[in-house]
Amino acid sequence: MAGIGFELKKMMDDGSWFGLAKAYTYAGIIGSGPWVLSIIGILLVGGLGLAGRGTATGDEFVLSVTYLISLSLILSGALQLVFVRFVSDRIYQGDEDLILPNVLGAIGVMTLVSGVIGTVLALTLFRYDPVYAVLMLVNFVVLCNVWVVVVFVAGMKNYHAVLITFFAAYGGILALAWLLRGAGTAGGLIAVLVGHSYLLLALLVMVMREYRADMWLRLDFLQLDKIQPSLIVTGVCFNLGVWVDKWIFWFYPATSDAVNAVLRASVIYDLPFFLAYLSIVPGMASFLIRVETDFVETYRDYYSTINGRSTLAEIKAKRETMITSVRDAFWEIVKIQGLTLMIFFLLADDIIAWLGLSSLYVHLYYLDLVATMLQVLFLTTLSITFYFNLLRQAMWMTIGLFISNATLTLISLWLGPSFYGYGFALSLLGMTVAGMAALSGKLNRLEYLTFMMQR
Repeated sequence: MAGIGFELKKMMDDGSWFGLAKAYTYAGIIGSGPWVLSIIGILLVGGLGLAGRGTATGDEFVLSVTYLISLSLILSGALQLVFVRFVSDRIYQGDEDLILPNVLGAIGVMTLVSGVIGTVLALTLFRYDPVYAVLMLVNFVVLCNVWVVVVFVAGMKNYHAVLITFFAAYGGILALAWLLRGAGTAGGLIAVLVGHSYLLLALLVMVMREYRADMWLRLDFLQLDKIQPSLIVTGVCFNLGVWVDKWIFWFYPATSDAVNAVLRASVIYDLPFFLAYLSIVPGMASFLIRVETDFVETYRDYYSTINGRSTLAEIKAKRETMITSVRDAFWEIVKIQGLTLMIFFLLADDIIAWLGLSSLYVHLYYLDLVATMLQVLFLTTLSITFYFNLLRQAMWMTIGLFISNATLTLISLWLGPSFYGYGFALSLLGMTVAGMAALSGKLNRLEYLTFMMQR
C-alpha cells in the first residue's frame, strides 16, 4: 500500500533541491504520523496546558496519555496486521468493494473489545475517581481505533489532506488543552479525546472517499481462512517489545514513583525516551520513500518477470536489481538517520540543559538516540520480510525483541544506573542484525522459495 509514496516521489522528478526537501518533509511527517506528533503533543500539553511538567497534575496527565498509547498499541496490534493483510489481498484480487465495509466492521470489533477491556480496567483500577475513569476509558477506545484506521494513510494519494488532518488534530489538542487548563488532568484528557476523535473521523472520511461499497458492514476479515495467526503474534509482540522496558522501569520501586493511586512513572527513564523519538522523523521519511517506492518498483518487476514466464537468467537479473534496491534503502536510512544522530549527539548537552534537566540524563539520551535509529532499521527489515511473505521469520523477530528487551532490561536494573537503557538498544541491535542476516539468506535463494511456496 505505497500509494502516498509514489505521489511523494513525483515531487522529486524535477531533480531540484526544493522538490527533494518537500518530499522528505511530507514523508517524514506522514511516515511518523500520530507516533511522533502524539509525543510532541504530550510534552507540550504537559508543559503549557497543565501548568508545567514536574507538577503533580502535569505528571499525571503526561503519564495517563503515555499509558493509553502503550496499551492501545498493544491491543490494536492483535488486529492491525491481520487487517492490513486482508486489505492488501483484496486490492490484489480486485475486490476493493469489500474494503470499506470491513473497515467499519474492524472499527466495530475494536470498539467492542477495547470497550470491554477498558471498562474492566476502569472499574477495578480507577473507581476512586469516576470522571477520570470515564475519560481514560473513552480515550482508550478511540486510540485503539485510530491505530487501526491510520494504517490506510500510506495507501492514500491525497497526502495534503492527510498532513492537514494530522496538524489540525494535534493543534486542536494544544488549543483545547490551553482553554481547559483550569480543569487539570480532566481538561487535558478531554482535549486529547476531542483531537483523536477528530483524527479518527477525518481519516475514516478519507477512507470512505477512497473506497466505495454497496454494504456498510462486513466481517470477512474474521473468517478463519483469512486470518494468519502469526500476524496476531507479530503485531502484539512488536508493541510489547517496544514498551516492555518502559513498563519494567515504571513498576520497579527503585526507578519509579507513584503519580496517582494506580499509575507510576520513571522520571529518569521516560523523558530521554520521549526526546529521542523526536529524531525518528528523517529515518521514517527515508523508509517511506526508499522502501515503499524504490524497493516496491523492483519487487513488482521481479514478480512480473516470473508471472510473464521469462527465462531464469532474466529472473535472476531482476532479483539482483531488487537486492540492490534493498541494500540502497538500508544504506540511505543509515546515512540519513546517522547524520541526524550526530546532530542530536552534538546538541544533547544543550537540549538537556535547556529543559532544565540534570546532566545525568545525557548518557541515557545518547542510548535512546541510538535505539531510535536501530528501531527504524528493525522496521525496515520487518517490512521487507512481510513483502516476501516470510511471516514466521517476522513473528520470531518480534518475539525475540520482546523477550530480549525484557531480559536485558531486568539485567540492567541489577547492574545499576550506568547500564540503564542498554536493554532496549541491545535487543533492537540483536534482532535487527538477526533479521537482516535471515533476510539476506532468503533473498539469495529467492527463486527456490518463490516456486516452492506455490505448492
